[in-house]
Amino acid sequence: MGISAKITALLFVVLIPFVISGCRDKEQYNTRSFYEMGTIVNVTLSNKDDSIINQLNKRMKSWENEISGFAEKVNNAEPGKSISVSGIIYSLLQKAEYYKNLSNDKFDITVATISSLYGFPEGPFRVPDNETIQKNSDDVGFSNLVFDKKVLTKKTDLKIDMGAYAKGYIVDKGIEFLKSEEIKSAMINAGGDLYALGNKKNRKWHIAIKNPDNKKKFLSIIALKNKAVATSGNYERYFEKNGRRYTHIFNALTLQSVNNYKSISVIADTVEKSDGLATVYYLMNIEKMRETCRKLKTPLLVYTKKSEKIKLCGWQEYEISN
Repeated sequence: MGISAKITALLFVVLIPFVISGCRDKEQYNTRSFYEMGTIVNVTLSNKDDSIINQLNKRMKSWENEISGFAEKVNNAEPGKSISVSGIIYSLLQKAEYYKNLSNDKFDITVATISSLYGFPEGPFRVPDNETIQKNSDDVGFSNLVFDKKVLTKKTDLKIDMGAYAKGYIVDKGIEFLKSEEIKSAMINAGGDLYALGNKKNRKWHIAIKNPDNKKKFLSIIALKNKAVATSGNYERYFEKNGRRYTHIFNALTLQSVNNYKSISVIADTVEKSDGLATVYYLMNIEKMRETCRKLKTPLLVYTKKSEKIKLCGWQEYEISN
């Protein structure tokens, strides 16, 4: 269970670069794609910068392997066994604690102990009986992870899944690499976790937010420069049983699959933050979302199960089309 826990190979991309080009533009942009982190990664650069995408791909693969390999070691380890922690992993564990606290313990990477009983991330899917859930419930809890900058041990036979924000973290590191190569204009879109670097030609990057109800329409079109946006929803990966939809997002307090909204999109300074907050906000009610996004200054777009759009904390300021 690794970064791909949040997505599948058949994931519908929820953020779509909205390309407007003209024959008078001297600088042309190309988009190249590769498969990484369980999804299609689209990288858009000007022609002169196209050659470094292979280097970017190798680096992103290396970061993914490091993170996925660590999660696998944790999930397969016996309680009490020491597992080495790298700088990247330590940072991700700290972020896990941050999101846990921000969500009032509803978000917890150790809830994978329960979600895996349902078959997430990759199936086959099923609904476990209450006895099985209760048997594993005591294993859940971030406090059951003991770690520092060098080593981690787990107190119980838990599993972890950092997929809610690790993919975004890797995209951010990809952007850092491009900046180190003096790239000033680019976009990385990893299955909907997206960062827009600089301007595209003489304007901001235009991003269309997918409408889960209609592939031919968008919920919103926004203009971004040096900003990230990510979306979580109930239509990316789920299964239905006896008329109920079970999503891949779980509340660690109730140990239940959550189906609160159709989608939530978040604009932030980093993809990791957009990615993580999209899941955290999904676990909140609207009032708590409004309170939290004001403090964090992260605009968001909520698409309710009644197909209503709710724009919070300045989302409309980024829109170029409704």
